[in-house]
Amino acid sequence: MDEQRLERALRQGPPFATRYVPARLALDAGLVTRRPHARGRLVLLLALTALLLVGMLAGLAALGALRDADRPGAANGWVAFARARTEPPGGERDIYLVREGEAARRVIGADADGLDQICPAFSPDGARLAHGQAERAQTGFYRNSALVISDVDADGQATESLRIEVGQTPPPCANWSPDGRMVAFGVGPPRDWRPPAIWNDVWVVTLDDLRIDVVAGMFASDLEWSPDGTQLAIVRNHTVPLNSNRWRGRAISIYAVGSGDVRTLVDRSGVSSLSWSPDGQRIALQAGTPEGRNQEIRVAEVDGSAESLLAGGFSSDHGIGPVWSPTGDWIVYQRRCNRNPSSPDLPCREESEVVLIPADGELDGRAPGAGEVVLPPLRLPGADASAVWFPYFVTWSPDGTQLLYTAWGGGSETSLIALPIDDPSAAVLLHDASGMSHEGPDISVYAGDGALPTQSWGRRSDEAQGLQR
Repeated sequence: MDEQRLERALRQGPPFATRYVPARLALDAGLVTRRPHARGRLVLLLALTALLLVGMLAGLAALGALRDADRPGAANGWVAFARARTEPPGGERDIYLVREGEAARRVIGADADGLDQICPAFSPDGARLAHGQAERAQTGFYRNSALVISDVDADGQATESLRIEVGQTPPPCANWSPDGRMVAFGVGPPRDWRPPAIWNDVWVVTLDDLRIDVVAGMFASDLEWSPDGTQLAIVRNHTVPLNSNRWRGRAISIYAVGSGDVRTLVDRSGVSSLSWSPDGQRIALQAGTPEGRNQEIRVAEVDGSAESLLAGGFSSDHGIGPVWSPTGDWIVYQRRCNRNPSSPDLPCREESEVVLIPADGELDGRAPGAGEVVLPPLRLPGADASAVWFPYFVTWSPDGTQLLYTAWGGGSETSLIALPIDDPSAAVLLHDASGMSHEGPDISVYAGDGALPTQSWGRRSDEAQGLQR
């Protein structure tokens, strides 16, 4: 490569139009011996060649990272979940991280630390993890409750960076704003309430200055940010429930973060959960009796102009209500099955099936259940054909290509399983709790405080994902 071509290549940067050919001058010691007067020029060319190689390698690395980030599933990072321990009585839960190809490891909590750590939730960029933490007495009461936020590096190492003291209440379960600047969570009654959770007030915390706005008297059971971060949808009780399984009516209220105004979007008895569409125009909700019968999935326009029934007449034991896919194409929900896939002669009790409803925006006039896809019973490749896993909770991967099951059955303890929605036969076992039985009986799926310690699938936060964004 002559000097002019090398200079053009260095100006152009990677990927280079000029093909790199090792210079004979840089490799032939005989030439150096015969022409000692050219040593300075030789050193310059060696340095330029080294820079060229570094630039090429950096360019290839960047291109490879982009190609990797474009692969299906490349945006998906760590899965965080809570594990219960056998001692002390009641659980003492810790936070673990896992991802495909790597064993689960505890990142928050310690043996006999006396702290209950639940509700791990990744920030939208996957770089931070929030979890609720509190000391719990055997009577069921809590003290020194806090929301703890940790920085998580690409290797899954968590370092606490912020702590928000909450008081004598169950540990909070945070919901991140889309830009990661705020968190919202319920602050509940100071004792052990059974599911569903009922939080007296909702706190909205701005993280950079720790400003706390309290939305009082919500008696909330679910909440979620709008995609633009300007509003918070809250499932609320009109009055304090007589007990954790009975209430006098529910609604969905919209809290405007800037002004503090609250308006009622849906006023319907039995609303239990909600999910905001990625475009911010609609909210999916589940409603029915407290015992899980006569359930419905509906979609309401956020401007209050319309409401549509997507599915109805089903029962549910588990689940977190409807969950809108990140791509906006589907709504997933769980319902009790009609036929037991593992034992056809037995009725369905807690066995759930997973249903996808198309959410393409053409909802008006659609017959309930039209276009829905009932996913086949969950089985793992190579497992016994009779081994079926039933979901406690189902949610989406960050890129919307997979569903994440917290599932029971299959002849093992509760497991975390990733299911590609375009190939349900290719399920991947991320974590089988039976392999860690010395640390506790199971993944935490029930919480005496009524909080929902469901799993959280974070977005990759390494350099490749940063290049994609």
